[in-house]
Amino acid sequence: MKTPELVVSTIPHVHGGNSVQKMMINFMIALLPAAGMSVYFFGPGAIVVIAISVVSAVAWEFIIQKVMGRPLAISNLTGAASGLVFAMMLPPTAPWWMICIGTFIIILLGKEVYGGLGNNPFNGVLIAWLVLQMSFRGEMAGWIYVAGEFLTESTPLEILKFEGLESIPEYFTIADLFIGRTTGFIGEVSAIALLIGGVFLIVRRVISWHIPVSFMIGVVFLSGIFWLMNPEECADPIFHLLAGGVFLAAFFVATDMPSSPTTPIGMLTYGFLCGLVTMVIRQWGAWDDGAFYSVFLISMLTPLLDKIKPKAYGR
Repeated sequence: MKTPELVVSTIPHVHGGNSVQKMMINFMIALLPAAGMSVYFFGPGAIVVIAISVVSAVAWEFIIQKVMGRPLAISNLTGAASGLVFAMMLPPTAPWWMICIGTFIIILLGKEVYGGLGNNPFNGVLIAWLVLQMSFRGEMAGWIYVAGEFLTESTPLEILKFEGLESIPEYFTIADLFIGRTTGFIGEVSAIALLIGGVFLIVRRVISWHIPVSFMIGVVFLSGIFWLMNPEECADPIFHLLAGGVFLAAFFVATDMPSSPTTPIGMLTYGFLCGLVTMVIRQWGAWDDGAFYSVFLISMLTPLLDKIKPKAYGR
């Protein structure tokens, strides 16, 4: 009998030891510095927001998967991780009912309605955040005492947009923005804590460096142009990099795997466009901070950006 020249059989894959659960654990560990700083600056209110967000996200995931008749997947911790990220994007005074509405939207409209984990075309946390921003504007801007001292009822970017550049030094310094002694959403205020967590994710290979780095380059690039053209009215690139949600968006929101590109060129383009749109919104838009809005808008281009690939060798 002639020996077949080509045998098709199952490939003996070697498992790398990674899993969705391990990735989510690393993701939540990376957010611990930012969560810790939020508790230090905002007090017990931050703990309550984080606890309600994480617990309600897991509870909604359990209930919705039961109702839809799907296998329970709460053990992979994607619901808990989404709840923690969502908490970082909320004010320390967020009411419990609003948080529960948000986590319900994350699980239902952000994941399960599309078929579950990995099938969602948009980041569920962003969908929930946008709904709350449009529906409960007052509750989403509840700033309180920072480390025992009331600084202002406005965030640095709100002061820049509505009071002008000359008013910023009266409230905040670059050191305040870097450490986190400022008003804002509980997880976005401390740039150093987010940077530590982001570097941890890159070192652990949970995320790639392409999106965060290109995101920040886009912000620095366009804000630098605005600053050079009009230094008397426009803040410098360092301020725009540290103020608002750039670090949180770049490391923990824009890198959402199902809704972001997978190719290196696509990721670099995606991140850079997010940075540019962030500055466009800050400069000319109705919102004072455009970091989260930009990620949502540019994620619509993900299928197109994934098609940007180098040509095959010899073609």
